[in-house]
Amino acid sequence: MVAALGLGLAGLDPAGALIAVAALAAGARDRSVLAYGVVAILGTVLVGTVLSLGIGTELAQVDWLALLPVGRLAAIIEVALGVGLLIWAVVRLTRRTLHAPKPRRVRAGTAGLVSTGALFALSAVLDPTFVAVTVLAGRAPSPVAVVVAQLLWAVISQAPLVFLLVAIARGGHQSAVERFTRWWDRIRPALRWIVTIALLLIGITLVTDAAWWFATGHFLLPEP
Repeated sequence: MVAALGLGLAGLDPAGALIAVAALAAGARDRSVLAYGVVAILGTVLVGTVLSLGIGTELAQVDWLALLPVGRLAAIIEVALGVGLLIWAVVRLTRRTLHAPKPRRVRAGTAGLVSTGALFALSAVLDPTFVAVTVLAGRAPSPVAVVVAQLLWAVISQAPLVFLLVAIARGGHQSAVERFTRWWDRIRPALRWIVTIALLLIGITLVTDAAWWFATGHFLLPEP
């Protein structure tokens, strides 16, 4: 349970809450947003529980290092990834001066938001902390422990969404949405720069590492 708590904090993600805020701003009904949030959170728990009980133990036994490419193939993949990240960073930099289009107020229906919640739950498999908690929960002695671990991870990692759902249920979500929007507007510029700089650094590192291999036959970065 401690591991699930730590992984939940490491995987803290405001994306679910941002989707809910955008839906409210577009005129979605409170109950539709509540349905989205419940499906997103409980759907994540369901996906994690099924994976933990089904293949969690098998995932723990896979030798992931043996699947990693080596030599020329690894260098080519590094070049492709590095160039892709650099292009992405340049696009983000050039978009800074563009004016964002005004959002259209399209009211989201319950079915659309529920579908969005389901897709959001399925996308958890792309989160490394979710994969980690799925593997660890697969070693739990009982299905109940698996469900509790997955629920703990989902609630903590989606804490902003949970708080927003509670505010909606209590009827005080308007002020919560305004506070969340102000907070996001404050941190978004800094977060944008942090992500762009990280993309540049990672891209340059990958390209340099691959170039060094083509020149010397050895990687600069330590191999696993």
